[in-house]
Amino acid sequence: MRKAFPLLIALFLAVPLSGQRLQPYERLADTLLQRQVIAYLADDACKGRASGTEGCAMAADYIVRQFREAGLNPRSWVYTQSFRYRDSITLRNVVGVLNATEPSDEYILITAHYDHLGQLGGTIYNGADDNASGVAALISLARMFKALQNDGIGPRKNLIFAALDGKELDSAGSRYLADNLDIPRKKITCVLNIDIFGSDLVPVWRNRYNLIALGEETLPARYQGFLQGICTRPGCKMDLDLTFYGSRDFSRMMYRSGDHSVFVERGYPTLFLTSGFHEHTYKASDDPQIINHAVLQRRTVVLFHFINALCQ
Repeated sequence: MRKAFPLLIALFLAVPLSGQRLQPYERLADTLLQRQVIAYLADDACKGRASGTEGCAMAADYIVRQFREAGLNPRSWVYTQSFRYRDSITLRNVVGVLNATEPSDEYILITAHYDHLGQLGGTIYNGADDNASGVAALISLARMFKALQNDGIGPRKNLIFAALDGKELDSAGSRYLADNLDIPRKKITCVLNIDIFGSDLVPVWRNRYNLIALGEETLPARYQGFLQGICTRPGCKMDLDLTFYGSRDFSRMMYRSGDHSVFVERGYPTLFLTSGFHEHTYKASDDPQIINHAVLQRRTVVLFHFINALCQ
């Protein structure tokens, strides 16, 4: 135990120092950019982004442009994975890759769906929080890690960024991605799925800076507790709940539904990240004005530090 104690102290001290070194990159979680992404995706012109519609195709093309501008490489020759759902609807995932600064055969997969409900009864459901906010975080993270790569200090694992279609169609996009992911399961350190990420409207929280993360127990043991530690740092302070409002049944239900559940079923270490449901979820009132951009920005920064920790 005496030999191990100095090592534990060194590791404890190294985490804050690493966080301090990464602080200059936090500004790339730009609230202006995130506002622009949400404003575009949640505009009436996209008509609620229902899968297979022109509005959803507009959203996919916009995300492709954002991935290209962020400096991501396409997974194959193109950024889009096109496929058919029940032989009737064409869906498109948008996938970009950022390679590790040094050769690595390990990957972290970061996902957020971009489709929504479309128009119901002539009313457009814009889905600003569900899930334009998650896509805004995804694009910011891509920009942050690209800057890290440009400076030669990370990431130390390959990062795959995937904006998924078909979440509202039985998670068709995540199923297609998982079925066509030509990477051995043991080489995927973690799948992180971001869904409903930009509001502070859930009344059970006393602190508007809050985050729910389900599935930490599936991560390799050496990474468990990292997210909690990051949420105590200056600039990242956030109330973290590793359950769904303390309910075991709700936690199990929410972890077994949505895009992340596809990867859970296949045995991947998987984390579901969300701010939780609120009065505007699946309603036409889910518009850009309900987004708290300061909270969204901090959640993005927390994920940046956490993903970097997973790369170590």
